[in-house]
Amino acid sequence: MQNEIELVERTYRAYFTVFQMGNPRAITPYYQIPSIFVSAAGTFALTSVKEAEEFLERSIYALRKRGYARSVLTSVQAKLLADDLALVHARGDRFTKEGDLFERMSGLYTLRQTEGTWRIATAVMTDPERALAFA
Repeated sequence: MQNEIELVERTYRAYFTVFQMGNPRAITPYYQIPSIFVSAAGTFALTSVKEAEEFLERSIYALRKRGYARSVLTSVQAKLLADDLALVHARGDRFTKEGDLFERMSGLYTLRQTEGTWRIATAVMTDPERALAFA
């Protein structure tokens, strides 16, 4: 079980790294299609790879337009909910090109294992000031 939790966490860390590159085509393989993304901006159903790529492109563009340059992952916690279902809570800091703190981020992700690969089924952006801990 511990090995599977570590695999889920490694999968999320890889996704986090690829997200920073800003290439939606490189990011979408980390998503199960369909998937759901929830944030203060709304709830988005990503029902095709094309839809997911367009959503990610708009999201990355909006971040960069506001000054975003890079992120640092500060914590990742995973918990298996079933053999093929996991919950991940991740926190990080986003920075500008100058290295100033842009914003803190926090998200709760549901990952499903399909065809031997862990993928994001839901992503819910959360308030980074509200603590969430897995027991």
